[in-house]
Amino acid sequence: MFSKIRSKLTYANVAMTVAVVFAMSGGAYAASKGVLITSTKQISSKVLKTLKGKPGPAGPAGPAGPAGPAGAAGAKGENGQPGKDGTNGKDGADGQSVTSKQLGAQDAACGKNGGSEFSGVSGSTTACNGSPWTVGSLPKGATEMGEWNLTSYPPEALFVGTSISFSVPLASTLDKAHVHFIKPGDPNPTGCSGNYEKPEAASGNLCVFAGSMFNVTESPAGTLFGLTEEAGGELVGADRAGAQLNLFVEKKEELEIAKGSWAVTG
Repeated sequence: MFSKIRSKLTYANVAMTVAVVFAMSGGAYAASKGVLITSTKQISSKVLKTLKGKPGPAGPAGPAGPAGPAGAAGAKGENGQPGKDGTNGKDGADGQSVTSKQLGAQDAACGKNGGSEFSGVSGSTTACNGSPWTVGSLPKGATEMGEWNLTSYPPEALFVGTSISFSVPLASTLDKAHVHFIKPGDPNPTGCSGNYEKPEAASGNLCVFAGSMFNVTESPAGTLFGLTEEAGGELVGADRAGAQLNLFVEKKEELEIAKGSWAVTG
């Protein structure tokens, strides 16, 4: 029996058995003595390598901390070096004064009346003399304008009036068919155009516009009169120097007010 056991004993079997017994007895001894591992130096470096695990994943970011106080102001920097002087510009050309030249009847720009031509750096223009008026009368096609005003408070008056005077007399008088009175809101008759603010008259017509009328209206006997008499002594139309404007009073002993403008064309 012992011969069979001895035949199976080897060096490896004996070494393993001794190691087991030592480990058991050594562990028991360490336990009975209360050995405590307090440093990694007590553990073999090979064993430490096997105990070291892989790094875990990064944790979530924590909340931002409060802002720190502002830092102190930095020191003032040094002044930069002055720049180089620029080059001088070129002198400008001399300006051109306005010159004038008189134009005669032979110059087409103004014709027989003549005038002047003015030239400058931006170009030239002409100023022609006006057509000479016939002394003492308004030329045919020329227009003059004016204003009229009437304010009255007569106790028993039936009519109130004012005068319209021409600064430049007409070449001839105007008959009743060529003088016109236009109340506010009335359409313009033949021979008149424009309005109270801008009166206009055709050649040979006097147009009198009323801008406002209070307690007065057109006279039943006629509104515009001159000094020319028709057969029977009636005053009609307009004189060369002007006309008389008469208006009918609607209510006696009350204020009458009217105003307007006029235009007459030769």
